[in-house]
Amino acid sequence: MAFDYDLFVIGAGSGGLAAAKRAASYGAQVAIAEESADLGGTCVNRGCVPKKLMLYASEFSHKFKTAAEYGWSPVSSSFNWSEFIAQKNQEIQRLNGVYGNSLAAAGVSLFRGHVTFIDEHTLSVGERKITAAKILIAVGAKPQKPEIPGIERAITSNEIFHLAQQPQRIAIVGVAISVRNLLVS
Repeated sequence: MAFDYDLFVIGAGSGGLAAAKRAASYGAQVAIAEESADLGGTCVNRGCVPKKLMLYASEFSHKFKTAAEYGWSPVSSSFNWSEFIAQKNQEIQRLNGVYGNSLAAAGVSLFRGHVTFIDEHTLSVGERKITAAKILIAVGAKPQKPEIPGIERAITSNEIFHLAQQPQRIAIVGVAISVRNLLVS
């Protein structure tokens, strides 16, 4: 049977992107699909990158204060949350573009939309049917809130970097489950 693609990857996070580009580098006909508007997965869009930008921005206040101890004249400055969020969003959009360009340069076809299996070699993305010899599912995970009192006031990493106003106080609670523990159980 002739297929549209040798490999079809579902999910354009770090794992899906790496697999798609690597397979394409070996000459495979590759496509990748992403349901969200964002490429790069959790790290780029809701994790590592926005967290590091936030941490970097948070360090300036302390550095301004301690600079006077090293001979610098005192600096008067203020922080603008809305401007920070806009700049953070701009950097994430830039990175999404970099990922899109790298897929195109590698010869990987990008599909936007929800993927549904029709059979073991046929998928649909929106109204389009696509066949592939191999299909890799690399959709990552989504945060889940435990069923505990007060959880209705909690937010997840999907919302934290999009707050309209700077929080004055915050508590971060997380649970890490290793894949090894899941496999052993």
